[in-house]
Formats: sequence, C-alpha cells, structure tokens
Amino acid sequence: MIKVDIINEVSTAAAITKVKAEVAVDAVFDAMRMSMCRGDRIELRGFGVFQVKPRKRGIGRNPRTGKEVRIPPGRTIRFKPGKDLQTIGG
Repeated sequence: MIKVDIINEVSTAAAITKVKAEVAVDAVFDAMRMSMCRGDRIELRGFGVFQVKPRKRGIGRNPRTGKEVRIPPGRTIRFKPGKDLQTIGG
C-alpha cells in the first residue's frame, strides 16, 4: 500500500473528496514527522507505538571491498505493533 492507496481509502471511508483526503493524510503524516523529529513517542492504541531510539556508533563492513567503515551515532525509528495488530494472521 502506498500513500495514494491510503488517500483513496480515507476518501471512501469518510465520504469526502480525494483532495480533502489528501490534505488530511498529509496533515497526519506531517504531525507524526514533526513529533518524531522532536524525539516524541507516538502511541496509536490498537495499532502500535513509534519511538525514536538512539543508535550507537559502530563499525560496519563494505560488502564489496571488505574494508571496515565507521558508522556514526544517530537516531532511528522503532515500531512496536499493538496487540490487535499482532493477532492478524497469527
């Protein structure tokens, strides 16, 4: 599923135009993006939790040359599915 599919689903479920659905979807994604940039945790009950975690620096290896490469510290996004989402297909 891509963004256009989400917009189409929102448009159908809310009985609104695709233009309005696109604005709504963009607003939700922008709010989530800005929240994660601040390092906030996003909890969507029944869906899951998005959390910004620090990533340690490390040493990796270039698969082509085998040469060691330093990996700088940074931040990464982790997603933990909610209980309702975990039971799908299981």
